[in-house]
Amino acid sequence: MIALELLDCIAENDEVSKWMIIKVLGNTAQFRRWIEEFMIPEGVIEERIDGRNYFYKLTPRGELFHNFLKNGNIIRLYSRISGKRLK
Repeated sequence: MIALELLDCIAENDEVSKWMIIKVLGNTAQFRRWIEEFMIPEGVIEERIDGRNYFYKLTPRGELFHNFLKNGNIIRLYSRISGKRLK
C-alpha cells in the first residue's frame, strides 16, 4: 500500500519534490529505504537535482509497476503462483 500511495503521488503531479515524498512516507529514514535503496536502483523513479532541490518522476518501468499495483487482481494472481512450482 505504501508503494501505491507513493507512486500515486508522483503520477498525479508528474514530478514531485523530496519534501512531498517525505510527507507521504513519514520520515527521512523511510525516504532512504524506499527511494534511495529501492525505487531509484530498480529504475522505478528517476532523480533530478536543481541546485539544492531534488525532484523525482516515474520512469517507463515505474509507470508499468504503478499500473500493476493499481490493478490488484494481477498482484493477487502473482502472489498465488510465486511460491509454487509450475509445470
